[in-house]
Amino acid sequence: MLVHQIDRLLDKEAKKLTTLQFAMHLPASNLDYHYSSTGNQHQAFHSASVGKLLTSTLVFIAIEKGWLTLDTRVQTILKPGLLNHLFVVEGQDYQDEVCVRHLLAHTSGINDYYSSKTAKHSSFLKQIRENPDVFWTPEDLLDYTMYQQEAIARPGQKFFYSDTGFVLLGLMLEAIFEAPFHDILDTYIFKPCHMTETTLAFYGSTFEAGELAPLIINGHDIHLFRSLSCDFAGGGLSTTAGDLLLFLSALHQGRLINQESLRQMADFKHQYHRGLYYGLGMMQVRFGEFFFLLRGMPDLQGHWGMTGVHACYHPQTGACFVLNVGNDKDMARSFKLLIKLLRLLASQGQL
Repeated sequence: MLVHQIDRLLDKEAKKLTTLQFAMHLPASNLDYHYSSTGNQHQAFHSASVGKLLTSTLVFIAIEKGWLTLDTRVQTILKPGLLNHLFVVEGQDYQDEVCVRHLLAHTSGINDYYSSKTAKHSSFLKQIRENPDVFWTPEDLLDYTMYQQEAIARPGQKFFYSDTGFVLLGLMLEAIFEAPFHDILDTYIFKPCHMTETTLAFYGSTFEAGELAPLIINGHDIHLFRSLSCDFAGGGLSTTAGDLLLFLSALHQGRLINQESLRQMADFKHQYHRGLYYGLGMMQVRFGEFFFLLRGMPDLQGHWGMTGVHACYHPQTGACFVLNVGNDKDMARSFKLLIKLLRLLASQGQL
């Protein structure tokens, strides 16, 4: 009965969306559910910023190995000169103050190449759209922020969401693990979680852009663009709803990092938007802050992406949810759909 109700709801919503993938795991009833509007339950899609949750997990794996701490200075790991001009505020260079904690929490003060305007008021999204064949290396992304943007604040002073900061985390992980970022993901996350359908876009040997679901940014489908290589450690995964479920379950169960590390990731000190909070590479949604009639709905934690990608779980029950709509204009609609699904589950005693 419940499965048929979910099917009907998703069939109805899929007619309004570019694409729709949904999967969930409910430990209490041992229910696994998968849906895709393409008819392919293994439909690949771009992870958007959900990939940051995996990057952050790798950081805590390194911490548990004793290779760094949250207070390790970034400057001591990356090659000299890489941080030049990235953390200059009012003529003062603060690169020697930036630590791992700042990057994970988006409080380093570094600007954001992806969504911030440049000093000349141009947009990186315009670069992606108008130059679809350009391949962006991590160093190219740092150069973009270095030469076309200015730091936001001194490290530790302000929360400012930054993809550039996660590029630095990816390069730090490469230096610490002495391996390419895509190989680190494969060794420490994909293989242990049996995520056979996930790879780092444009880097993994199994990546095929043509297998991705549509990815609409500002009205343009860019899923075939080589310029989509701009995401790297900030979220550039080709993945499936089923694979992200495997990751969320392993993360919640302590099979990737221990519970103390998970507790630190889930220290949600910073408000991202109303109802959305940020910890150390992990987000939390508090539905009751969206609208007073949603009070009493369970808080979820995990990560969200701007194209309507959700990968989240309920820490009290271990219930996991993955949703993708593949369109930045449908972000609000994707949250409304998630709310409808959660209400349906609650009405059936599943949450």
